[in-house]
This record gives sequence, structure tokens and C-alpha cells, in this order.
Amino acid sequence: MNGLRFDALCADFEDIQPSDLAGRVSQKLGARYLEETLPGCKKLVLGAVWGTNLRPIISLHVQITENIPTISGTRQPVHVHFLFLEASPQTYISEEALKRIGIEDAVVAGESLVGPNDHVSLPVRINGYIVDIARSPSDSHFAHLNILGEDLIRVSGANAYYGGNPPIFELVFP
Repeated sequence: MNGLRFDALCADFEDIQPSDLAGRVSQKLGARYLEETLPGCKKLVLGAVWGTNLRPIISLHVQITENIPTISGTRQPVHVHFLFLEASPQTYISEEALKRIGIEDAVVAGESLVGPNDHVSLPVRINGYIVDIARSPSDSHFAHLNILGEDLIRVSGANAYYGGNPPIFELVFP
């Protein structure tokens, strides 16, 4: 998905500020944003429904794969808070989160030459499943967001549940 289409898809997410991820969203999810955690795969991951627009947000363990070299990052998984966007076929991770998991330079880690409108696909582990992610477009007003797309659902066979009163969001992995 190119930057223009992603911009249109995420045009209404301006109400999620960068400070929300480390503050109120972390409190609601019970996990500190970008904090290291122990390896492991959860079968049931409880998310939260955030804000007046009832956005499904979830914290998942993200870890670089052995294929990606790192200088300053960690090989331990970190908590990354994602906005689940069913309409997105691709998962996107912010520059801040990429650096925290150990990807200093997405182009080098992706081992490819890219043009200004291309994106680099990077293999990372999300809750134990390898997913090729892309960097959230740095020139967008939502560059700080991590978008969980349908690719993790396809790769893992997980089921997403979003609904109820009061509304809840959760992912159930096989």
C-alpha cells in the first residue's frame, strides 16, 4: 500500500497523540509502551476500546528476527501498542518502535534499495508469528501510530473480537 492510500485510510486518526501511547493507553492496556518483556506467545490477548471513536487497540510482543542485524536495540520482545485496522492488509510500525526493537535503519535492515514512494518490508515476530511489516510513513500526521493489519490475522489464524456493551477488543490465537 503506498503512502497516499495509507494517508487516506488513516486520515481520521488525529485524536491519538504520541503521548497517549505511553500514558493513558498504556494504563488501559496494563503494559508500558515499548518496554521490554519476556518472550512468549499468548493465546488470548485482551485489548481495549479507546476514545470517543471506539478504536480497537491492543499491545502485542514484537521482536526482531535473527535475519535483522542490530547495533543498539534489543533482541528481547517489547510491548508495542497497535491500532487494529481491519481494512489495512499491511502492518505498520512507527520509527520510534522500530528503533526500540533494534531496527536502526529500515533500508539497511530490509537489505534493499528503495525509491521515495516504496516501502521496505521487514520480518518481525508479533506474538511469536513472523509478519513482514512496513515503517509508518514518516511524512504523515500519524507517523507515531502502529497499525495492526490483516496480515497477522492471516499468518496466525487468530480471531479478532470487537463488540459488546461495554465494547471490548481481543485477539484469540490458535
